[in-house]
Amino acid sequence: MPDFTYRVVTSAGRTVRGVEEAASAPALERALAARGLYPIEVAVAAGLRTARRRFRSRRADVVDSIRYLATLVGAAFPLDRALGTVARVTAREDVAEALGTVRERVRSGASLAEALGEQPGTFPRLAVGMTRAGERGGHLAEALGRLADHLEREEGLRAQLLSAMLYPLVMLLVGGAAVAVLVLYVLPRFVTLLDDAGVALPRSTALLLKTGAFLGEWWPVLLLAGVAAGLLTVVSYRSTAGRALTDNVLLRLPIIGSLRQRLAAARLGRSLATLLDSGLPILPALDVAADSLTSTAAAGEVLEAREEVRAGVPLATALGRGHAFPYVFVQMVQLGEEGGRLPEMLERAANAAEQDLQRGLERLMRLVEPALIVAFGVVAGFVALSLLQAIYGVRVDAF
Repeated sequence: MPDFTYRVVTSAGRTVRGVEEAASAPALERALAARGLYPIEVAVAAGLRTARRRFRSRRADVVDSIRYLATLVGAAFPLDRALGTVARVTAREDVAEALGTVRERVRSGASLAEALGEQPGTFPRLAVGMTRAGERGGHLAEALGRLADHLEREEGLRAQLLSAMLYPLVMLLVGGAAVAVLVLYVLPRFVTLLDDAGVALPRSTALLLKTGAFLGEWWPVLLLAGVAAGLLTVVSYRSTAGRALTDNVLLRLPIIGSLRQRLAAARLGRSLATLLDSGLPILPALDVAADSLTSTAAAGEVLEAREEVRAGVPLATALGRGHAFPYVFVQMVQLGEEGGRLPEMLERAANAAEQDLQRGLERLMRLVEPALIVAFGVVAGFVALSLLQAIYGVRVDAF
């Protein structure tokens, strides 16, 4: 059967677009009307399946898919058809295939949460937990909408962190390349001139020439050593013990540690608030929220807190025993528990931690940028001064 695109109005007055298979346009209009939808436009979908794009971000495509699925489920679409529609309009082929597999599992009798859990490479564990809570509570569309909101905020926070790191990284690469060009290519051009002049070189120039000669001779070994050290670091960080050690060390650094605390607090607060609002009990919510954290140390403390909460200890008390979360965050969690407004206070604490993180990143960038400029300026100035001293010495001897 051919695919048709359509635009309908729900009983609540919302306009919904979608794609669905049907024998003909009138048959699809009758099927939509039978679901309580009012068709506005139905047309044959032309070239829809050729619009797949692998260059699109998978995270962004997953968020869009969940958002669209929430809209269709909220518009009283059967889950099977909603999944098929979302799979047809999804940009990335791998996400569309995962949605198609989820649809087949739902057709065979599995719940949506179970089907999503069988695609861990595409859908995060948080999606499984919130979907399960929405199915149990009978508010799947609302749970999916909250999940999409949460993932969008997470994607925005991730993009902000990457953009904050981009400028210093570019400066480091450009400055390092400029210094390397000076030492490896500019300096050797002066060696013959200075040797022919037969003058005593200044100490700074001699040191610079020796450094350039050493780097020019041994740069392949140094490059391989740097690559090997980087690979060893990546491999060790991927192991559980190495990642835990790295996270613990970073948490104890003066500035980086506080930033990582705020990042962990923002992610935990928002994830836990979203799960609790969706109807998930506190213990499984803590288990799912811990899995959403990128810091192994923070995730371990959340899992330890879950066991204490199971034994009757308040969440704030359990989280306060560690050092992965800021003191203010723990105090806001305590206020939420005492007032019976834990999800609300978790959301507020997450917003406060995210704002603190943004301000901390801005302050750090204001320190890093001039520090890099000064550092490269000192190196370039030392190279230029050494060359000028040598040239001045040659001219003096000539006269």
